[in-house]
Amino acid sequence: MPNQRPLRILVAVTLPLVAASLLAIVAPAAAFVDVLGGKSLTARNKSDAAKDLLKFTFRDPAILGFGNPTCAGGAASSLQIITSEDVNAPVTLPCASWRAAGTGFSYKGPAGGPGGVSSLRVGFTLLKGSLKGSPYSNDAISGPVDWIETRLTIGSSTYCGRWETPPTTSKKNAIDLVKAKGPTKPCVETCGNGIEEGGEECDDGDLQNGDGCDSNCTETGCGNGIQTAGEQCDDGDLQSGDGCRSDCTLEVCGDGILDAGEQCDDDNLANGDCCNSVCDFEAAGSSCASDLNVCTDDICNATGTCVHTPNGNPCNDLDGCTLNDSCSGGTCAGEYLLPWVNEFDYDDFFGFPNDDRDEFVEIAGPAGLDLSGYKLVSVEGAGGQCGTPFFNNAGDAHFVATVPNGTVLPDDTGTGVGFYVACFTSTSATVVAAGKCDFVFPAPAADSNLKNGDLLNGGTSCPDGILILDPSNGYVDAVSYEGVVANAGTFGPFFHVNPPYVAERDEGWLAGVSIIKKSSTLMRATGGSEWSDPSELGAFICQGQQGLACPSNTRSPGAQNAGQAMACGSPCRAFLDEPAGLLE
Repeated sequence: MPNQRPLRILVAVTLPLVAASLLAIVAPAAAFVDVLGGKSLTARNKSDAAKDLLKFTFRDPAILGFGNPTCAGGAASSLQIITSEDVNAPVTLPCASWRAAGTGFSYKGPAGGPGGVSSLRVGFTLLKGSLKGSPYSNDAISGPVDWIETRLTIGSSTYCGRWETPPTTSKKNAIDLVKAKGPTKPCVETCGNGIEEGGEECDDGDLQNGDGCDSNCTETGCGNGIQTAGEQCDDGDLQSGDGCRSDCTLEVCGDGILDAGEQCDDDNLANGDCCNSVCDFEAAGSSCASDLNVCTDDICNATGTCVHTPNGNPCNDLDGCTLNDSCSGGTCAGEYLLPWVNEFDYDDFFGFPNDDRDEFVEIAGPAGLDLSGYKLVSVEGAGGQCGTPFFNNAGDAHFVATVPNGTVLPDDTGTGVGFYVACFTSTSATVVAAGKCDFVFPAPAADSNLKNGDLLNGGTSCPDGILILDPSNGYVDAVSYEGVVANAGTFGPFFHVNPPYVAERDEGWLAGVSIIKKSSTLMRATGGSEWSDPSELGAFICQGQQGLACPSNTRSPGAQNAGQAMACGSPCRAFLDEPAGLLE
């Protein structure tokens, strides 16, 4: 006869009987004790239900371990009959129906009592049972069958014998009568037969996986040894480090999860990123992915990490207003270009008696340069009568002005160049009010603090000069006019650091006219040709123009001079002497 996969039956030893149906009653599975000494079994299923019965007898020493099913003993009991064709529900046997009898116990069931179990006797090597009448007659065993199992559970043990040929001898195997003679054989704990047996966690009557009870009769889930949907692996445990993790994902190099045996796992199988293709650390000092910073060395630290160590390499900060660019602390930076004198007015007609009040010096330099502590010095160039009315010696100062702290050049041009306009005590109130001065420095004279040289004496015999020193009194820039400042005194030698030159001279006492540096180089002037008096049209004052009121009002303190095009911040634009229109 074909094998059936009946419903999953769990033995229940404490719940009341639910008729003799095949309803599953959930309870822990008991340990099997095989009883092999079956003597005889008879199952009768007649049209007259009153004649239906089941009788079986075992004589086997294995029964010696039975418990006490009486109420005094407290060991609950049940009886279950299973055939190859049918799985009957376990019948709970009330403890009140058990009595001690000799060396064992006997069960006497009332007519129509639980499962139709009429009597049971368990004694020294003896197990004998009888089922008849209602409700057994409702589910009497019908043949033919391949096998019959009787399972008596007392406490934690189930005494089970299987009547199957061989070794059982079938004397009759018909629809109305099954009659067999022992011996019996061990019961079979079969996954998929619908009966939760022995070590089974579940048995849903099939061998399908993923339906809650898998083909090994364990509940569907990670760690039951059956790989189901959503699992990459399942090795039957919840341990990691054995190739299959506790969440049933595979332990593989390159998945971003650090597993046993891996020094690192950076979620890829690439080399050159400090964790190689077999998930080992790459050696210290190995190259790794660049952070695109030329001021760091990109190397592995032997612990799987790419570190970006600052270096001191030469670099280019892409700022045309810096020199000697080098890396420091991971940043490329250079030294700001030194500031320079970009425009000055030393001879400005205001009106008698003070005709040189609105003098100024414009200092230019890279935006962001801190001028704090820089010194602006007005230097006597010849001394003697040229130094009147103070009779200063050649190379000495008429005054020294120190730039206040916190003075930083702004970006006045929009191209990275800024201007600082120094005015002096005698500057007229209208000029100050107009915002032409960044600072008005104390100066000793009511006018001519920058001195006028000697316009009427050929313009070369009474020179004066403007000197810029850094906060440490280091040379920055020096401009001589009306001749070269003598190499004498405290400050005269500064005018001879480089080949000395004479800037263009002021051709007359004209208001609003200054001497401008006309070149666009981002550094101090190195020759007189870089300077221009915008009012000069020839060898004399405003030659070709009408009188002293020349129209060339081109003074531009705080801004680029006419024709200048100075730009920082771009290596391809810096240091270029371009027409102003190219930068507009």
